[in-house]
Amino acid sequence: MEIHEERIRITYSKLAPMRFTSILDVQTIWERTFRRSGVILSYSKGFHPQAKIQQASPLPLGFCGEQEIIDVWIDAANKQSLTKETINPFLPNGMQIQQVETVDLHAPTLQQNVVFSDYSACFLQPVSEKELVSLVEKIQRSKNIQYTRHNGKQYDLKPLIRSAHVHKDTVQGAMLLLSLSTSPSATGRPDHLLHYFHYDPSLILITRKMIHFLHEQICNSSVH
Repeated sequence: MEIHEERIRITYSKLAPMRFTSILDVQTIWERTFRRSGVILSYSKGFHPQAKIQQASPLPLGFCGEQEIIDVWIDAANKQSLTKETINPFLPNGMQIQQVETVDLHAPTLQQNVVFSDYSACFLQPVSEKELVSLVEKIQRSKNIQYTRHNGKQYDLKPLIRSAHVHKDTVQGAMLLLSLSTSPSATGRPDHLLHYFHYDPSLILITRKMIHFLHEQICNSSVH
């Protein structure tokens, strides 16, 4: 018997206790969480069926995220069991659902519609506001920022930088706020930008604040 599916969009946070959890491990965490909470997931067809869970733009290892997004496909008859109140108790410390929405089954895929993301970079070793202002000026003056990835390939970060400015927080001190674009050929990464200017990314807490999509309003109004 064919199962009638619902496509559900989940906004969640992935904070410091989970920052070194890999993309594959996050996928496994969601599968186990839904299973334990009684949510019936839909699976792909074929010899190796996979749970239909789609991450918008998986976080690199070591990053935190305040508003991460995944889509999951579930048995429509099971829809009412997927709420933040019913799922959050089964998530590990550092992950928490903020919102659950129903999405049109035929809405564009998440990954293909990501256009840019906003980040904060909090320096674990104190950096003065003056130094960060100087860094922003260097970024703005640079005609190109050719970064070499670990595989030896280069990409130019400069056209992917939408904005960069300094924010002074009363608790965390001076931090860098960045908005970086995603293109078909490259995604602007804040750790690459900071590494290019000789800052050690392992000494910086990078948090993705928000993901922006080509069509920001692609969800239905049904919120669980």
